[in-house]
Amino acid sequence: MTRQTPLVSPLPNTDWNPDHLFDVAGKMSQGVAGPAFWEYVGSASAALGTEVFYDRLLDVLGALVETDLLALVRYSSFGAPNLVIPREVRAEVEQPYNSGLYELDPFYHYWQDVAEPSVATLHQLATDEMWESQYALEVLRAARISDELAVFLPPLGGASPTLLLDRAVGQFSDAELARVKSVFPLVAGLHLAHLKAITARGMGPNTEEKPLRIIDRSGRELTANVAWKRLAMEPGSGLAEAIATLSETGMKQTKLADGRVLVRSALAADFGAAPDGMCEEVEPALATALSVSPFRWLEPLTQRERQIVMLTLEGHPIASIAKRLGLQCGTVKNHRLRLYHKLDITTERELFLTHMRHMHEIAA
Repeated sequence: MTRQTPLVSPLPNTDWNPDHLFDVAGKMSQGVAGPAFWEYVGSASAALGTEVFYDRLLDVLGALVETDLLALVRYSSFGAPNLVIPREVRAEVEQPYNSGLYELDPFYHYWQDVAEPSVATLHQLATDEMWESQYALEVLRAARISDELAVFLPPLGGASPTLLLDRAVGQFSDAELARVKSVFPLVAGLHLAHLKAITARGMGPNTEEKPLRIIDRSGRELTANVAWKRLAMEPGSGLAEAIATLSETGMKQTKLADGRVLVRSALAADFGAAPDGMCEEVEPALATALSVSPFRWLEPLTQRERQIVMLTLEGHPIASIAKRLGLQCGTVKNHRLRLYHKLDITTERELFLTHMRHMHEIAA
């Protein structure tokens, strides 16, 4: 079966409007949030520009709805997700997720397909088949997640720091979802203020992993992190050529010599350090986000056979696969018999076990 709830629409008016913020504060003070909520807002405000800012921002959301775990995942349009908070994730959850099962994550697909700030729950975005997939079995079950509520914050460099509220039992209600949506302008505003605080002082200590710089509307570099400066000094990196390509063509992204992607995104007119400027960030190419693909074992198969394998791993039965690919059920069965022969297996269970064995080998 397909998704029962339509894909969540991006939030309207997601630009931070101070007047809207005060409206939200007035409504919240009338009963939705108590004193603890505003204490957390104060703590988040005091943490602007520091390493613990997103921890405090998660506390703000945790004061609104009951949750069993607060998390932060950086979803990128150009690479694999990054599990940021909690900073220590159990190996039985992190390894299968990072080894390739993130490709079945409905939130990952939302950011790949829509990439707009929004608030949504896992049950809104997931298909029925997802709950029978390896993602549900290997990640959600291991992490003890029954439902998740995601707050996709405004992106920087094509990536959204996404706040996640996990629930071990049951689902988030419509009222809880509406409550979080009502404070989105506040949360997004604090996030944007944090980015401005980081930029104003020359980037924070945790921004060295991915090369990043900020330029003004004329193309003048305002600030760059250590990773960017290091990459710019590397002979043969191709960074200068990639920058020139973006400037000459007006494109938003181009590849470097090593296959990574230089992404250029526009900054808002009210971005204090660089109004109408640009953020340039080097992202790992999606195809090379992992040093070894967890699906290399499918190389002997045809493109159609690989499609059938991927849909099977997502939990789709033969009838659903046939409908999605525009084939007859008998044709899908014949394809499966041939691919089973090529992979030297005989059952769907062996298909799942083979996939998991290859992922564990990569993780090891």
